[in-house]
Amino acid sequence: MPLVPPRRRRRLLSALALAAVAAVAALAGGVLTPAAAVAAEPALAVSATTIEADATVTITFDAGDDVSATNWIGIYRDGETPGGPASLDWRYVPDATGAVEWGPTARDGWTTSSGAIDAGDYDVYLLHDDGYEVIAGPVDLAIEPTEAPEPEPSPSTSPKPAVDGVSELSVLTFNLWHGGTQIDDGTARIAEIIAESDADVVFTPEKGAITDELAALLGFDYVDATDTGVISRYPIVETATVGTDWTKAVIDVNGTETAVYGGHLEYRWYANYLPRGYGGEIHGDYPDGWDTWDQLDAPVTDVDLILQASNDSDRPEETALVVADAAAERAAGRLAVIGGDFNEPSGEDWTTATADMFDHNGTVIAWPALQVLLDAGFIDSYREKYPDPVTHPGITWSIENPAFDPLELTWTPEADERDRIDFVFFGPDERIALQDSVIVGPQGTIVDGEVVGPDSEDPIVTPAGVWPSDHKAVLSTFSVCAAGCAAAPQPAPSPEPTPDPTVPAPAPTDPPTGGGPAAPGDPGDGSGVDDESPTPDGGSSDDLAVTGAQNVVVGWGIALALLLAGIAAAIVARVRSHRRAPRD
Repeated sequence: MPLVPPRRRRRLLSALALAAVAAVAALAGGVLTPAAAVAAEPALAVSATTIEADATVTITFDAGDDVSATNWIGIYRDGETPGGPASLDWRYVPDATGAVEWGPTARDGWTTSSGAIDAGDYDVYLLHDDGYEVIAGPVDLAIEPTEAPEPEPSPSTSPKPAVDGVSELSVLTFNLWHGGTQIDDGTARIAEIIAESDADVVFTPEKGAITDELAALLGFDYVDATDTGVISRYPIVETATVGTDWTKAVIDVNGTETAVYGGHLEYRWYANYLPRGYGGEIHGDYPDGWDTWDQLDAPVTDVDLILQASNDSDRPEETALVVADAAAERAAGRLAVIGGDFNEPSGEDWTTATADMFDHNGTVIAWPALQVLLDAGFIDSYREKYPDPVTHPGITWSIENPAFDPLELTWTPEADERDRIDFVFFGPDERIALQDSVIVGPQGTIVDGEVVGPDSEDPIVTPAGVWPSDHKAVLSTFSVCAAGCAAAPQPAPSPEPTPDPTVPAPAPTDPPTGGGPAAPGDPGDGSGVDDESPTPDGGSSDDLAVTGAQNVVVGWGIALALLLAGIAAAIVARVRSHRRAPRD
């Protein structure tokens, strides 16, 4: 989600700067001569064009005749223009003239849209009236790196050992909310939660500048790129970035290489607010108010127009890039896991069943970025475990955080904005099997600006202590099997007694089917080794019984052969039912 609620963004100073023209009175004769009107020239300057990463710069400004209470200064990456990619930092400057301090590590008073400011080239702009009209700028500003002390490392955490060829891989998507800066000792608190979760891989959208310290506290490997870090208990053997939003690491899970991708997608063009009657900072040729976060005159229920707005973000393109990279890795023999904060819900949650829930206002929408993953055959781990979005909506935004007023957390104080926008996906492969998926975080959510308690059947794990995020996290646990994750072996059946030719044989039974996903707990729901059915397909022993015409005696050899054939067929059906076919 966007990083700071609009109600904070829209706080105005109580008074505007006033301009006055001085009058000069002539001493002789009392003649009043007005001063000549001179148009003020706007200006913007920095006290130094190059600073080190731990230094600050003074930015002076003069708005000229364009004074507004909502003028603002934005810090952009070099070459990026206002109205395109979001500014990294910004703040209001309501006075006609003035000066503000800024530095990569001194950002008090600024709204930070980026977790960390790295060394590099930046542009500073003075912009008009809460929009993107340039008053002055760009002014060049370069940040030079500062040699930082290495964090005190913890002893390296050893990978979890494989047991009978099966390794556990628990993956946590955890938005760190400005790099843990919203609470005291945020980095240590985040490390405690990760350790308590027993996660092996963590995707950290809004990572800030804490990836190295966080990894050191846990004794994990890490890669620090884009706005999402990847930290791993298993060794990282290769790293890369994909597009602008994805951090990639290839990890060695006890001999099975797995490509994992963590991302944080564009927060603007947040079109799922439109049915709730709010703008989502949607820029382009759209109705008034859509480019704000303000309440609209009415909810928008034109699905085609909503999809057009969502497609105008770069989320579908960025998702297509990571899907293509993951497909190449899978073709090369690696497993693939993709997760992060998508800033978009799933079409599997906006269905006819939920059309009148969560202020969807009757809309049924296949959200485009997530649809790219689903159409490519990737499996949404939480929705695979809990197929029903009514009983298990899996909300990760917006949520209760007992340390904060709910009005500081919600963006739609008069609507139900709850959605599942944080995900863990995996590519289907016989070497990986989903075991569990849970939500991690506070129990409550926010509706109409107020906290509501648990109102679903979602499994929510709530760590003790302060929660450091404005999202809930998602923890999915997999088995990684070097030789393939087959169903657990069943006890060998007792030999069938020789049929009594005087007793009629049972009628033939239908073979087990590999139909669609079953409800949680039903045979075929992916529970694998937890299935307590007496046969691999969840049926009764009658499914494997030898049948034939009345008065026909079946010998021991034929009975045993048919029995083994039936078991083999059932296992095949079972395995196939666990593989999720790509969506149409």
